[in-house]
Amino acid sequence: MMASTVKKPFNDSDWIFETKLDGYRAIAVIDSTGKAQLWSRNHLPLEPKFPTIGDAVNQLKLRSTILDGKIVALDKDGIPRFSIASTMAETPDRSGCPIICSICFGLWSDGRDITGKTVLQRRERLQEIITPVSGIQVGGYASV
Repeated sequence: MMASTVKKPFNDSDWIFETKLDGYRAIAVIDSTGKAQLWSRNHLPLEPKFPTIGDAVNQLKLRSTILDGKIVALDKDGIPRFSIASTMAETPDRSGCPIICSICFGLWSDGRDITGKTVLQRRERLQEIITPVSGIQVGGYASV
């Protein structure tokens, strides 16, 4: 969406506002056997760069599911820093900084395309299927 000037603040209850994270866009494709693969938006494998995230997604024990998120590295104050993440991509998981994958959307769940659902319905589904696993979280948002 392009920025534009307006006369009054935006206020629409049909919209949500996601937390902006600086990191690597990641698509987790989990097959019918539960084996996960992580891909960048350019269709490059991310497991070699972020092996702990690949392991964490496999621990979710999902089947035939596609998740969309961001891989971020957190500084000592818990703030996502792309500079740390990009360094870590060159030397996988060796900085000592926590790495997490913040899942924003589900695209497929249990073999079914859920992209036709509303954003809030898809986020509700994430809350149902994402179990507590170190390194994985459901991304935050706010509504008006």
